[in-house]
Amino acid sequence: MVLAQSKKIRRRIASVLEGDEQDSMLLFVDDAEELIGLGAEAPEIAVLVCDFDRPTEMAMLRRIRRELQLAIVVVSPPATATGVRRGLDAGADAIVFEPMIESTLAVTVSAVGSGQAVVPRELRASVQRPTLSHRERQVLTFVCDGLTNSQIAEQLFLSESTVKSHLSSAFAKFGVRSRREAAALFLEFDQSTPSEVTT
Repeated sequence: MVLAQSKKIRRRIASVLEGDEQDSMLLFVDDAEELIGLGAEAPEIAVLVCDFDRPTEMAMLRRIRRELQLAIVVVSPPATATGVRRGLDAGADAIVFEPMIESTLAVTVSAVGSGQAVVPRELRASVQRPTLSHRERQVLTFVCDGLTNSQIAEQLFLSESTVKSHLSSAFAKFGVRSRREAAALFLEFDQSTPSEVTT
Protein backbone atom coordinates (compact mmCIF):
# COMPACT_ATOMS: atom_id res chain seq x y z
CA MET A 1 0.00 0.00 0.00
CA VAL A 2 1.54 3.29 -1.06
CA LEU A 3 0.26 6.81 -0.43
CA ALA A 4 2.10 9.10 -2.85
CA GLN A 5 0.66 11.95 -4.88
CA SER A 6 3.65 12.56 -7.14
CA LYS A 7 3.54 10.32 -10.22
CA LYS A 8 7.32 10.42 -10.46
CA ILE A 9 7.71 9.14 -6.86
CA ARG A 10 5.02 6.50 -7.50
CA ARG A 11 6.96 5.21 -10.51
CA ARG A 12 10.20 5.04 -8.53
CA ILE A 13 8.55 3.20 -5.63
CA ALA A 14 6.76 0.80 -7.98
CA SER A 15 9.98 0.00 -9.85
CA VAL A 16 11.69 -0.86 -6.55
CA LEU A 17 8.87 -2.93 -5.04
CA GLU A 18 7.67 -4.73 -8.19
CA GLY A 19 8.91 -8.30 -8.14
CA ASP A 20 9.70 -7.92 -4.45
CA GLU A 21 7.80 -10.10 -1.97
CA GLN A 22 5.77 -6.98 -1.12
CA ASP A 23 4.50 -6.76 -4.73
CA SER A 24 1.22 -8.50 -3.90
CA MET A 25 0.21 -5.54 -1.75
CA LEU A 26 1.42 -2.80 -4.11
CA LEU A 27 -1.66 -0.63 -4.37
CA PHE A 28 -1.52 3.15 -4.67
CA VAL A 29 -3.97 5.42 -2.83
CA ASP A 30 -4.45 9.15 -3.32
CA ASP A 31 -5.03 10.35 0.22
CA ALA A 32 -5.23 9.43 3.88
CA GLU A 33 -9.03 9.11 3.72
CA GLU A 34 -8.77 6.36 1.13
CA LEU A 35 -6.17 4.49 3.18
CA ILE A 36 -8.07 4.87 6.46
CA GLY A 37 -11.27 3.84 4.68
CA LEU A 38 -9.79 0.39 4.13
CA GLY A 39 -9.93 -0.23 7.89
CA ALA A 40 -9.25 -3.90 8.61
CA GLU A 41 -8.61 -4.47 4.90
CA ALA A 42 -5.48 -2.28 5.04
CA PRO A 43 -2.19 -4.17 4.53
CA GLU A 44 0.34 -4.78 7.28
CA ILE A 45 2.78 -2.21 5.83
CA ALA A 46 2.13 1.15 4.18
CA VAL A 47 4.66 3.36 2.38
CA LEU A 48 3.78 7.05 2.80
CA VAL A 49 5.43 9.96 1.06
CA CYS A 50 5.60 12.70 3.69
CA ASP A 51 7.61 15.89 4.21
CA PHE A 52 8.46 16.35 7.90
CA ASP A 53 8.53 20.13 7.45
CA ARG A 54 4.87 20.29 6.32
CA PRO A 55 2.43 20.38 9.25
CA THR A 56 -0.48 19.03 7.18
CA GLU A 57 1.55 16.00 6.12
CA MET A 58 2.67 15.39 9.70
CA ALA A 59 -0.96 15.59 10.83
CA MET A 60 -1.83 13.00 8.16
CA LEU A 61 0.92 10.68 9.45
CA ARG A 62 -0.28 11.02 13.06
CA ARG A 63 -3.87 10.35 12.01
CA ILE A 64 -2.98 7.22 10.06
CA ARG A 65 -0.94 5.98 13.03
CA ARG A 66 -3.89 6.57 15.37
CA GLU A 67 -6.53 4.96 13.18
CA LEU A 68 -4.78 1.97 11.58
CA GLN A 69 -2.79 -0.91 13.00
CA LEU A 70 -0.02 -1.16 10.41
CA ALA A 71 3.69 -0.53 10.01
CA ILE A 72 4.55 2.75 8.31
CA VAL A 73 7.58 3.38 6.09
CA VAL A 74 7.92 7.09 5.32
CA VAL A 75 9.66 8.29 2.17
CA SER A 76 10.70 11.89 2.77
CA PRO A 77 12.96 14.56 1.37
CA PRO A 78 16.32 14.56 3.22
CA ALA A 79 15.70 15.87 6.74
CA THR A 80 17.61 16.88 9.85
CA ALA A 81 17.79 14.72 12.96
CA THR A 82 15.03 16.89 14.44
CA GLY A 83 12.80 16.23 11.43
CA VAL A 84 13.47 12.50 11.59
CA ARG A 85 12.72 12.45 15.33
CA ARG A 86 9.48 14.34 14.61
CA GLY A 87 8.56 11.70 12.01
CA LEU A 88 9.26 8.85 14.41
CA ASP A 89 7.23 10.53 17.14
CA ALA A 90 4.35 11.04 14.69
CA GLY A 91 4.23 7.33 13.91
CA ALA A 92 6.83 6.35 11.31
CA ASP A 93 8.42 2.94 11.84
CA ALA A 94 11.08 3.61 9.20
CA ILE A 95 12.36 6.51 7.14
CA VAL A 96 13.84 6.46 3.65
CA PHE A 97 15.11 9.67 2.07
CA GLU A 98 13.89 10.23 -1.50
CA PRO A 99 17.38 10.11 -3.09
CA MET A 100 17.85 6.65 -1.52
CA ILE A 101 14.59 5.02 -2.71
CA GLU A 102 16.28 2.70 -5.19
CA SER A 103 19.02 1.55 -2.83
CA THR A 104 17.15 1.26 0.47
CA LEU A 105 13.35 1.08 0.13
CA ALA A 106 13.03 -2.66 -0.54
CA VAL A 107 15.31 -3.69 2.34
CA THR A 108 13.62 -1.16 4.63
CA VAL A 109 10.15 -2.55 3.85
CA SER A 110 11.50 -6.04 4.50
CA ALA A 111 13.06 -4.99 7.82
CA VAL A 112 9.87 -3.28 8.97
CA GLY A 113 7.95 -6.42 8.01
CA SER A 114 10.25 -8.28 10.42
CA GLY A 115 9.46 -5.87 13.25
CA GLN A 116 12.49 -3.56 12.91
CA ALA A 117 12.64 0.24 13.00
CA VAL A 118 14.90 1.86 10.40
CA VAL A 119 16.45 5.34 10.20
CA PRO A 120 19.17 6.67 7.90
CA ARG A 121 22.54 5.60 9.29
CA GLU A 122 24.04 9.10 9.27
CA LEU A 123 21.34 10.28 11.69
CA ARG A 124 21.20 7.23 13.94
CA ALA A 125 23.34 8.68 16.73
CA SER A 126 21.70 12.10 16.69
CA VAL A 127 18.06 11.00 16.61
CA GLN A 128 16.85 11.28 20.18
CA ARG A 129 13.73 12.42 21.89
CA PRO A 130 13.90 16.05 22.97
CA THR A 131 14.58 16.63 26.64
CA LEU A 132 12.25 19.22 28.10
CA SER A 133 13.05 21.34 31.13
CA HIS A 134 10.73 21.29 34.13
CA ARG A 135 9.32 24.72 33.19
CA GLU A 136 8.80 23.74 29.55
CA ARG A 137 6.79 20.74 30.72
CA GLN A 138 4.74 22.89 33.07
CA VAL A 139 4.00 25.44 30.36
CA LEU A 140 3.06 22.75 27.83
CA THR A 141 0.78 21.08 30.38
CA PHE A 142 -1.13 24.35 30.71
CA VAL A 143 -1.16 24.78 26.92
CA CYS A 144 -2.79 21.34 26.69
CA ASP A 145 -5.39 22.55 29.19
CA GLY A 146 -6.21 25.48 26.88
CA LEU A 147 -4.72 28.31 28.94
CA THR A 148 -3.44 31.47 27.27
CA ASN A 149 0.09 32.76 27.83
CA SER A 150 -1.14 35.36 30.33
CA GLN A 151 -3.11 32.71 32.25
CA ILE A 152 -0.07 30.42 32.30
CA ALA A 153 2.09 33.30 33.54
CA GLU A 154 -0.38 33.95 36.35
CA GLN A 155 -0.48 30.26 37.35
CA LEU A 156 3.31 29.91 37.40
CA PHE A 157 4.11 33.39 38.79
CA LEU A 158 6.15 34.24 35.70
CA SER A 159 6.15 37.11 33.25
CA GLU A 160 4.31 36.53 29.99
CA SER A 161 7.59 37.00 28.07
CA THR A 162 9.17 34.17 30.12
CA VAL A 163 6.25 31.89 29.22
CA LYS A 164 6.73 32.80 25.55
CA SER A 165 10.44 32.02 25.87
CA HIS A 166 9.71 28.55 27.31
CA LEU A 167 7.18 27.93 24.55
CA SER A 168 9.63 29.02 21.84
CA SER A 169 12.25 26.67 23.25
CA ALA A 170 9.77 23.76 23.32
CA PHE A 171 8.63 24.56 19.76
CA ALA A 172 12.25 24.41 18.58
CA LYS A 173 12.87 21.10 20.35
CA PHE A 174 9.74 19.55 18.83
CA GLY A 175 10.29 21.23 15.46
CA VAL A 176 6.78 22.70 15.38
CA ARG A 177 5.34 26.16 14.77
CA SER A 178 2.03 26.20 16.61
CA ARG A 179 0.60 25.63 20.08
CA ARG A 180 -1.73 22.95 18.72
CA GLU A 181 1.13 20.93 17.19
CA ALA A 182 3.24 21.35 20.33
CA ALA A 183 0.37 20.20 22.55
CA ALA A 184 -0.31 17.13 20.39
CA LEU A 185 3.35 16.11 20.38
CA PHE A 186 3.73 16.82 24.09
CA LEU A 187 0.80 14.55 24.92
CA GLU A 188 2.29 11.72 22.82
CA PHE A 189 5.78 12.39 24.17
CA ASP A 190 4.59 12.63 27.77
CA GLN A 191 2.74 9.31 27.61
CA SER A 192 5.71 7.45 26.15
CA THR A 193 8.53 9.02 28.20
CA PRO A 194 7.17 10.26 31.54
CA SER A 195 10.57 10.22 33.25
CA GLU A 196 12.56 12.33 30.77
CA VAL A 197 12.83 15.58 32.70
CA THR A 198 15.74 17.91 33.31
CA THR A 199 15.91 21.06 35.38
